[in-house]
Amino acid sequence: MEAWIDNLFSEAILEDVIKRFGIHADEKKKLGDFENYVYEVKQGNQTWILRLTHSSHRSIEEIQAELDWINELHRQGVNVSCSSFGQRVETIPLEQGSFYACLFDKAPGYIVKTDDLAFGPELFEAWGREVGKMHSISMNYQPAKGKRGRWDQGDLLRFEHYLTSSDDESIITSGERLVEEIKSFHETGKTFGLIHSDVHQGNFFYDGREIHLFDFDDSIYHYYSSDLAIPVYYAVWGKCGNESLQVRSAFATNFLYSFLKGYRKEATISNEWLRTIPFFLRLRDFELYTVFHKKFNVAFMKEKDEKALQGIRNRLINKELMADISFDSVMMKLENA
Repeated sequence: MEAWIDNLFSEAILEDVIKRFGIHADEKKKLGDFENYVYEVKQGNQTWILRLTHSSHRSIEEIQAELDWINELHRQGVNVSCSSFGQRVETIPLEQGSFYACLFDKAPGYIVKTDDLAFGPELFEAWGREVGKMHSISMNYQPAKGKRGRWDQGDLLRFEHYLTSSDDESIITSGERLVEEIKSFHETGKTFGLIHSDVHQGNFFYDGREIHLFDFDDSIYHYYSSDLAIPVYYAVWGKCGNESLQVRSAFATNFLYSFLKGYRKEATISNEWLRTIPFFLRLRDFELYTVFHKKFNVAFMKEKDEKALQGIRNRLINKELMADISFDSVMMKLENA
């Protein structure tokens, strides 16, 4: 979280919000504070996830559009964490902006780490199937009021704002060129719509059979291919991100095959559009490179974060992807499955 927002937050605000939802918390635990403040809140046998968002990050209209979509996905059978409080958003005015609070039911299951035995083909297929369900609904979804933003309006694509020309001139130029290239892709009801945009292994629980999605804070209008690239990106990064490109690519190829086995049970995507995935793998590197510079003083980072940033920078400078997927192999295996 940016330091100036952190200075606005307090335990008193947290307690006030919990009371507004009529909860007498027996226990509360902080889960994260990167883009939002996220807490697990318990009362007896009931557990919720409380999220507080600063108005500099999302408007109340964006949040309510997110809740509308989550509720529609839930209504149509997608495993998502919605709220028993419906579209309710509590507003906490501050001297600088406001905090907006939402309360979500906690998803069943557990986080699957990349070194877990469950992190394999069966999980990957379930992962793809749930994303396919979501996309199938999104292709026909018309919000009743309010809309989420478009990907090309995203703050993290303001490369010149967060990066310095002296250090990153080539990265800024390459990033702007990539954005323009992706903007030239055709937008149709089958290729472009409202997506989760951050469906990595940290944003769902697995119950041993199905996955349960949460954290729709980054949901945005984007190409469906991006929602396929993001799982590939983070699965590779988490499983073998420090390995050679050859190792990363082999894992990514196998991962995508299993993922698409599930996805294609619920939604269709052409082979032509599958081949756009590398554009979105590269776009994620640019976005993460920007977010590191937005969130951190890069001259004083923890060793782990510094290593991650350097890895992203090296890929961008050398025009190397997180993984070079063998699409011919994936398509052949899918045809023969």
